[in-house]
Amino acid sequence: MTCSGSLASLAQLLSTSISGQPAAETFSGVSTDTRQLRSGNLFVAIAGERFDGHDYSAEAFQKGAVAAIASRPLDGPYLLVPDTLVAYQTLARWWRSQFAIPVLAITGSAGKTSTKELLAAALSAYGTVLKTEANFNNDLGVPLTLLQLDQCHDFAVVEMAMRGPGEIARLAGTALPTHGLITNVGTAHIGRLGSREAIAKAKCELLQSLDPQAGVALLNGEDELLQTTAARVWSGKTLRFGLDRDPFPLTWQPHPSVLQWGDRRFPVPLAGRHQALNYAAVLVAIDGLGLDLDPLQQGIALPAQLSGRNRVLMLPDGVEILDETYNAAPEAMVAALQVLCQSGDRRHWAVLGPMRELGDAAPELYAAVGAIAAQLELAGICLFDPEAEMESLVQALPGDRVYQFGDRDELAQWLAARVEGGDRILFKAARSIALETVLQRFVAQRYPERELTAAD
Repeated sequence: MTCSGSLASLAQLLSTSISGQPAAETFSGVSTDTRQLRSGNLFVAIAGERFDGHDYSAEAFQKGAVAAIASRPLDGPYLLVPDTLVAYQTLARWWRSQFAIPVLAITGSAGKTSTKELLAAALSAYGTVLKTEANFNNDLGVPLTLLQLDQCHDFAVVEMAMRGPGEIARLAGTALPTHGLITNVGTAHIGRLGSREAIAKAKCELLQSLDPQAGVALLNGEDELLQTTAARVWSGKTLRFGLDRDPFPLTWQPHPSVLQWGDRRFPVPLAGRHQALNYAAVLVAIDGLGLDLDPLQQGIALPAQLSGRNRVLMLPDGVEILDETYNAAPEAMVAALQVLCQSGDRRHWAVLGPMRELGDAAPELYAAVGAIAAQLELAGICLFDPEAEMESLVQALPGDRVYQFGDRDELAQWLAARVEGGDRILFKAARSIALETVLQRFVAQRYPERELTAAD
């Protein structure tokens, strides 16, 4: 059962009335998209940047919507509200409040999606988990997730993204989390918020949504700014995670990647210290729920790799691609470069593109990435940088190891001609750069018989 109820109760919840004659007194399921709408659903007409749901209301009624939530009169039964998005969030909040289960909300500058997937996979050893799918982590995505809650669910794991102040507070106010997990405070969106301090304050809005008596904060204990900021807004129960030092009980062994907690060993399913830290957060969260960690010593099974996130592609001659094209923040780019170079005597190539929303801090942040990259064993760093945004990164690198391109085809052809069997290649950039097109053209150039599919 997904969200259902009576239209009369819904009208009372939204402080409005029903106009027109609904086909039924109750609804079952909620949809904002007529392509997924089913007979008996409630249709919510959201006005977005490119589409206005009100324009599709006739189609919704034809498909069997019992009524619509709208901000202007429709030719069919509707509940009139000032803002349909606010109404959608209000409905999701009400529905979530019907379930007395742990709802674990996750935010942070980097690692949100990985931690969400790790936590959901681990919790599945203890019950049925509802989780945020894909990147549905915003004003529309969080309500969409919550409205799928069912009596079968034992846990919910909800990812929350933000681009400015107030967004996390709004999302958390909809989700009513019992646990708030913050992975870190980095420099993603620093161009919008102006400083890491402002980013930390915005992330810690999650903690302010927790019940002061029953809520639990899960915080990266290695992040001093996060600790300081959290202490200003939260005095309730806090569990901290970290690696390899007191007071944290977890230590990391990189090859193979394993977390040690006392005499117990937990395989880490993703490579790199940053992923081990994310998994440490998962173990601390599950331990904090009072669950026995022993089942996790056998390892966990993650779902199919998401395109552009922690995806590894093995090509016919042993070339290995690390596909990180979905997004890039400075901390995540450094972590990906370090993972790339953990493979012993193989040659390593990095194909990088610009990051976004760095503002005036961009030169300094690019230089910091370049300084770390200069210390790594890299055969070459190929930059797709048509607007020369990454010049300070270039200046931090040895001149004989950096190659700059302004054309995707030229970069793909150059790389295909120089890569050898057994090499490893990282592709990483901001989502708007569409660096996956370079990856695809590289594969097409070097392996014309190999077609990339969604299963890769």
